[in-house]
Amino acid sequence: MSYGIMGSTQNSFLSTYQTTQSTKCLYFDGASGALGESGTMDTQMLLLYGNTTGPPGKNSSAEFLWDEYARARRLCGWLQEQNLSAPGSGVESIVRMSAGFELIWCNFSSPSLRLVSRFNVSVPLLGYNRTSSLAENPEKPKPAQFITNQGDRADLPAPDWEIDWEHEPFVASQQWDWFTSTSREYSSEDLASNREPSIRLLDAGLVILYSPEYPGLLTTLVEHEREKLNLTSDGFWQGTSNRQSRRDAMRKLMRRRSRHRVGNLSPQEIARYRRDTEQMVTLVVGQDPHHNHGWHAISWSHTCDMIVNSFAKRLMQFQRLLQHDYVGERGPPVSTKRRFAMLRERAHALLMPFFDYSSERGTASCMQQQPERVDASLDRCRRRYLPWPYLNEAHKAESKGLDHHPVGQAIEEVMDGICSVLIGAGRSIEETWLRDFNHDITKPDNEQLQRSQCEMRMWHDKIEELTAWLGWSPHWMGCDRLCAWDEEFLRQMSPKKPAYGNRPIDSEEVEYDLWHPRCLKITDFAAR
Repeated sequence: MSYGIMGSTQNSFLSTYQTTQSTKCLYFDGASGALGESGTMDTQMLLLYGNTTGPPGKNSSAEFLWDEYARARRLCGWLQEQNLSAPGSGVESIVRMSAGFELIWCNFSSPSLRLVSRFNVSVPLLGYNRTSSLAENPEKPKPAQFITNQGDRADLPAPDWEIDWEHEPFVASQQWDWFTSTSREYSSEDLASNREPSIRLLDAGLVILYSPEYPGLLTTLVEHEREKLNLTSDGFWQGTSNRQSRRDAMRKLMRRRSRHRVGNLSPQEIARYRRDTEQMVTLVVGQDPHHNHGWHAISWSHTCDMIVNSFAKRLMQFQRLLQHDYVGERGPPVSTKRRFAMLRERAHALLMPFFDYSSERGTASCMQQQPERVDASLDRCRRRYLPWPYLNEAHKAESKGLDHHPVGQAIEEVMDGICSVLIGAGRSIEETWLRDFNHDITKPDNEQLQRSQCEMRMWHDKIEELTAWLGWSPHWMGCDRLCAWDEEFLRQMSPKKPAYGNRPIDSEEVEYDLWHPRCLKITDFAAR
């Protein structure tokens, strides 16, 4: 991937390093390595400068955003200033994501790192002899000193951006190779488990700006979304009677988090964020990752992955079955009774782990006659992914602190939303089945058809609102066909969209492709 960015410069060297031991890093979540003013770098800027524009005296914030060497010096310098980093110990690197995985290593003389190889990958120019003093002297470079924020320069080799576009033989294909290397990271259907294998997240070390400790940010987001997304003061969508307007509104609600920014924090909240980050890194530096206790031992990220993997695809399957124009893969439209049978099967598969059916096997209406069983099922469903002290009244005292963790609160709230909708839909489907279809009928009458279609629309809308609230849009995108051998899967890599060159990031074409992945040939890519 890095070759696709820098490989056409006049002096391109490929250095391969390997860690000699497990090391700690500071991870900035999201597409924090994507250069631009869409908010991706806000958390770094707030930590370093207390703002999102950079240090005073720069000609423009946009100019500073592209100065990655200055940012690397500052980030590594911050770790050193807080006594959180030293060669061979502490936090030795910073991890970010752009379209791919990036790592800033602070001290190349650290015993935690060894140089495996370094060689010149600058290909000969077409019809031209490349000359370079550096190319003639490719011995191992002197290890750089520790990167600090003192002064404007550090002992770092600056890239030579001079590119001879006319004579460079692979400049046309390098962007395609860059794109394909990134698309492989995003092509998995199971995105929740498609993590960088070299990184293991320490869930004890999280600073979460969605936490109630940052009320100013939450208030700003609520006010902005209330105006833009037709929400009440309590955050509920106010609705519309037009079906097309409803679909458009649901899409905007589902994708709303892609536009969230943290640059609107108050000065007090910025100070808290910087303090919380320092305390979190200090905690992790002094922590033995193999001996965690209490909430430190809970793998919140793995728990979130399990929830998404368990429900994302099945929710969309359920919603698709409820659409008024649903047809089978082949042949004529599916009959109303068959659709209800399929809905009942899907509802049973989703609810079976939680619902204790009546022991009276002949009682078909056990769901309706025993609401206490439904309440117990809802409680089991809601608590399925919570840490074990939640599940046992005898251990409530041991859960102190767990129920106040922002991720634990979010998991409980998400599961409450999912379970309430699914159990409500499951009960309603069962009632309709028992009333209208649990007997031999050759053809339902018009009243039955109208009633069932009205109920299906109601369930569809409820699940559609649930999926919009969950906002798992990257997990609900895919191609309608398998890509051919000469194609690659072009998927959302917001805010990096490599196929568009200098086109405006908010243009309709870019926005459409952002949410509609498809297969792409190299000839299609080059034409863009």
